[in-house]
Amino acid sequence: MTYSTKQLADLAGVTPRTLRYYDKIGLLKTQRDPDNQYRVYTQDEVDRLQTIRFLQLFEMPLAQVKVLLDGPAENLTVALKQQRKRITAKRDQLSLLLTTLDQTLEKGVDTMTDDEKFAAFKDQSIKANEQQYGEEIRQQYGDDIVEASNKKFRDMSQAQVAQLTALQQEILDALKPLVGTTDFNTRRQNASSNCTSNFYK
Repeated sequence: MTYSTKQLADLAGVTPRTLRYYDKIGLLKTQRDPDNQYRVYTQDEVDRLQTIRFLQLFEMPLAQVKVLLDGPAENLTVALKQQRKRITAKRDQLSLLLTTLDQTLEKGVDTMTDDEKFAAFKDQSIKANEQQYGEEIRQQYGDDIVEASNKKFRDMSQAQVAQLTALQQEILDALKPLVGTTDFNTRRQNASSNCTSNFYK
């Protein structure tokens, strides 16, 4: 089955002008009817447009969409996996927010314990750390030690969390003057190693 520009625009929920623009930039090239030279869209173009529309849901720039669709199929698979990871992280963040909101509505801020008020923020920090460093630290220290350390962080008082955050910032501030130097890379690695080793003991 083939579609005219208007037919496909109506089907996909876009304007004919959008389809013509996609054709112009090479994102969605079309066939031409030999009798009248009107644009004709085959099933291949329909499938490609569906993928374009799908990728746009992730707010992906058209230039990036074109690179993915014109490149090897595995590149698109990798990009979709990355988007899934990002969406999962956002979902978890919203889930934590809903948990805190429900507790606040149920108990009221005045009756919530200090731990309950900040539990969601601690969990969010742990999840962010897992996403960025989880695979590395679990390989180096093992699941049991990492889980024990996460529990240790959850059990920290807000004062202890504040002290830990201040220490991290102090280290970063001390390293700033050395950015771009060999000494910076060496000290950053040593500081990171020392902090990580101490926390996961």
